[in-house]
Amino acid sequence: MMKQEVDRDADVIVIGSGFGGSAAALRFSEAGQKVIVLERGRWITRASFEADPDALWNPHRQRFGMNELRPRGRHIIPWLGAGVGGGSHVYAATLKRRVHFDDFPRAIAEEDMDRYYRRAETMMGATRYPEHAPYGNVRATQLLYQAGKALAKSHPELVEDWGAINLGISFTPPPSVAGVNGSAVGDDGPVPGARFINQHGCEQRYSDPADQSLLGGDIGAKNSLDRNYLFLAQEHGAEIRALHQADKIEPLAGGGYRVHFIRYVEEKNGWRRFLRNWLPSRRPSQDTAGSLTCRRLVVAAGAIGSTELLMRNRDVHRTLPDLSPCLGTRYASNGDYVSLMLPFRGFFVGWLGFILALTAIFARSVWLGGIGALLYFGALLFSRAPFDPDIGVTNSDYIRFRHRDGSSQGAYIEGGRYPTPIRLGLAVVMSGLGLYKPRRYRLIVHVTRFLRRFVPPFALIARSWPIPLLEMGRDDAVGTFKLDAAGQAEIDYPFEANNDFYDYLDRIGKLTSKAVSSWWFPNLPARMLQRIEIPHNLGGVPMGESPADGVVDHAGRVFGRDDLMVLDGSIVPVTLGPNPALTILALAERAMEVVCADTNSALDPGSV
Repeated sequence: MMKQEVDRDADVIVIGSGFGGSAAALRFSEAGQKVIVLERGRWITRASFEADPDALWNPHRQRFGMNELRPRGRHIIPWLGAGVGGGSHVYAATLKRRVHFDDFPRAIAEEDMDRYYRRAETMMGATRYPEHAPYGNVRATQLLYQAGKALAKSHPELVEDWGAINLGISFTPPPSVAGVNGSAVGDDGPVPGARFINQHGCEQRYSDPADQSLLGGDIGAKNSLDRNYLFLAQEHGAEIRALHQADKIEPLAGGGYRVHFIRYVEEKNGWRRFLRNWLPSRRPSQDTAGSLTCRRLVVAAGAIGSTELLMRNRDVHRTLPDLSPCLGTRYASNGDYVSLMLPFRGFFVGWLGFILALTAIFARSVWLGGIGALLYFGALLFSRAPFDPDIGVTNSDYIRFRHRDGSSQGAYIEGGRYPTPIRLGLAVVMSGLGLYKPRRYRLIVHVTRFLRRFVPPFALIARSWPIPLLEMGRDDAVGTFKLDAAGQAEIDYPFEANNDFYDYLDRIGKLTSKAVSSWWFPNLPARMLQRIEIPHNLGGVPMGESPADGVVDHAGRVFGRDDLMVLDGSIVPVTLGPNPALTILALAERAMEVVCADTNSALDPGSV
């Protein structure tokens, strides 16, 4: 029978612009398809970044930041990205491979994944964290290198590897390499912070360790998806519509789908925006509704977003009632966990001395003041210089440990970076006054370094900030999703099922801290309150061999609907171990190769 042609707004609509969605947008547009990408967040720029609560995603409050952090049920607080480029703006740019796929569908062979990993690494500009200055001079990074080296020697049965990580970040080349793409070049080559044109033709900046990554310093330096996959997709004609959040997916009789969405409208009036942002009573929203039609639909809103959207269409709108009962199952946290390492052995003595000296002033006790001063200055004299855990790149270093059963890639420890509270407070105040820009963080650093040099107890405070140990691995707990009364996804998570795994992470965290003569502090909110923040959310729309054990097949195609795909972390069927971004991207590249092998038939899902 002749195939009936039906007019649609696009050949392909992609919901979400994270790792899977960006790969789909590029590969379909390369195949000559008309592609529209719907992204709930806005375009991310250094100029628009704010360090106050506007850095968070809450459109009902006129906050359109790239970070969403809110509880999803009793135990889990997912950290999600919102912006053109999705999670590539908020992840740590860590690009790690998984070494085995025997717990995936049979069609995914580990020997075949190498070329998809290589393709993804090339697109993302994967680069090993450099040794040359100024990157190699970051003290917190060097400290974890020392820990890895010491542990590999003392505990070879535990430690598989350690050292620098492959990152999707643009660093200046070594001094011997100069004149890169017309970038600003100093006597020794391109300088940190200088602009350059990347391999895809998009403008970027070289990473500057003096910037604070969480406070906008990575914008432009991180090889986010808007500077590679999405940039090239636009070059091939793809259209990206920011501030569009999909809500309802309606199958059409002639084939394809109608996607209903909300278009968020940023308030231009500063006073009305202020009222909506800060006052409990919310002003009426100016948001608008709309819809678009397509022949093929790709859902790529992330593990939380895609699961919620599909469950809402199955169970609330009832437009996709035939989705597998496996939808909403096999949620995994990738073992995300944080403990703290404090490389200041004189912490307790120093603070005791300061308290005694302060007490002596009020008690007018010379001898008490002398003891306090002796303890205070003694602790500073015999301690190491401050490690500044806000300076440098998050996850520039790692230690890889064996699994509890002895197999590979069981757990990781990576060094975290965060704006220390005093510097963060100054940045928030500056942002509230309209004075903060990411480049001005170094001014804040100079002010606080002056204070710690000349004003007690700032020298003590500077040494008292711990370095986060970002831990993850193949854990045991598996959660399920449910919808609340508002149609939003919550996660039932058996936290106690991970007790043995968290005990293991505590053990290797202690060993890591001890290896570099540092104090170790447990994750008290996690262990006592059983609540944990998760940046590596996986599952919810798991791939499988059939609808009996999965929602999608090995190429992300929904069982029973070849014109509906899901490509993001939600289709990963198991906890991975290493940071999942590169694996999600490699799986998406593989899926697009399978689907586009015969473009005409793949994009024309049947005869009528």
